[in-house]
Amino acid sequence: MSVPSTLASILEIVDIAADKREEAEACLSEFVALGEEAKKAARPATIKKVFPLAFGEIAAIETSANFEDLKQSPWSTNCYLSPATIVTPFTAQQVSKILLLIRFLGAKFSVRGGGHLHNPGFTSNDGGVVISMTKFTQCTLSEDKKTAHIGPGLTWLDVYKALDPMGIAVTGGRVPSVGVPGLLLGGGLSFQNSKHGFSCMGIANYEIVLADGKIVNANPKENTDLFWALKGGCANFGIVTKVEMTTVPNKVWAEARLYSPTQNGELLDALMLYHEACEKDPNATLIWQSVNQATLLVFFYCAPVENPDVFKCFYDIPFMINVLPPALTTVYGVVQGLANVLSADILLHEMRTMSSLPDLDMYKAVEACRIEQIEVLKNVEGIILTMVIQPIASNAINASNANGGNPMGLIAQNHQWFLVMADWKNAKDEELVRKSVRKILDTAEEVSKKNGTYLPFVYSNYASRDQDPLVSYGTENLQKLKDIAKKYDADSVFQNLQNGGWLVSKSGMPDMSSLKI
Repeated sequence: MSVPSTLASILEIVDIAADKREEAEACLSEFVALGEEAKKAARPATIKKVFPLAFGEIAAIETSANFEDLKQSPWSTNCYLSPATIVTPFTAQQVSKILLLIRFLGAKFSVRGGGHLHNPGFTSNDGGVVISMTKFTQCTLSEDKKTAHIGPGLTWLDVYKALDPMGIAVTGGRVPSVGVPGLLLGGGLSFQNSKHGFSCMGIANYEIVLADGKIVNANPKENTDLFWALKGGCANFGIVTKVEMTTVPNKVWAEARLYSPTQNGELLDALMLYHEACEKDPNATLIWQSVNQATLLVFFYCAPVENPDVFKCFYDIPFMINVLPPALTTVYGVVQGLANVLSADILLHEMRTMSSLPDLDMYKAVEACRIEQIEVLKNVEGIILTMVIQPIASNAINASNANGGNPMGLIAQNHQWFLVMADWKNAKDEELVRKSVRKILDTAEEVSKKNGTYLPFVYSNYASRDQDPLVSYGTENLQKLKDIAKKYDADSVFQNLQNGGWLVSKSGMPDMSSLKI
């Protein structure tokens, strides 16, 4: 498929229905005749008129019955922007045609999978096109059950539910409502990190639509550089329309406990012991999540072993309730159980992240700062301040490297990814909330740098809008990502027309700092 440069070529490629073609041609002819400034002003109206003519009912505009539901589907309410159209294709060929029409019009666009992002403009825009992948809902198995073919319109809960009856799982996400593509393009944390590597390392093949409309595969034999780049390189290379993931065993053990905040000191002491223990046991994963009134710990073991010794440092610490009673279960059983306790309230969200070596001083300092900031924000309606400590064993990096590696540039060492997340109700409080989140992260960085435990890595799926995760991959890997992006998108369509995201063209730019509050 060639890139359309003339009105005749775009009409031929998009293949508009005969009864709509004359009207579409007239609209596009009028647009093409305009000067650049006039095009800028006319573009939203042109999009609203042409996309329904070209794509029918899969192109929703503000007068469409489903437009508001589509507009308000992102997880965070600060991402409810006002695009001219939201298109919901269900084939890669439709995505190709949509992308080529976007390119012809010079329209800004956003791609949305599950929409589980907190940064405004990453999955929507004002006046442009949103390509929503919600209709890509396939989840099928290869004949030998060794790979699962997964659509980018699914959440991870959807995926595990579909695979559970077959007795298998994949190295997907752990939060039920997170979508497939965003997690994987950012690298991804799974329950099986130490055993199989990060989530993206479970991918055997990507089907992706490139900027020139071509539909290609990226895997260890085809487009191998693109395959490497997609495993953490974010939305720089095309639109993923299918992933094939290697299946993994589904017989596991898990438990989730809710502790009183008064236990956090003892829990943090135990966490330091766990950091050591998990280095020797690649089956173990721990999730730590402290909120205003409690701390949730999820113990997960990638084998059917009851009460594994790796978690014994926590077993004798008193807790309030079992959110998930200890049991032999499946990945779907764990994620469904977590879905029952995680908040589904419609709120604004902010995240901010850093990483370090295990550091008890830092953990206690940020916990004290979090409690202080809860008090600062006590008059903010709906406020919840969450602290997540995610231990990352060196096994996770070794397993990733053994499976072809990725762009993230991580050294195989025992460390942790730290996250502060804020949830609240009203947009008027955003500046105050973001300052508190920044204060907690600043404390983490200050103490870890003083102690020599600070690490520069920034996990993109946890990063705030003014952070720069791709630069944390290292100079060599960032340059390699830029080269690969240019190779597969020679005209920089994804860099210039894509409305937001962690783009290689913006990484390392001084204007990142201008976004800070």
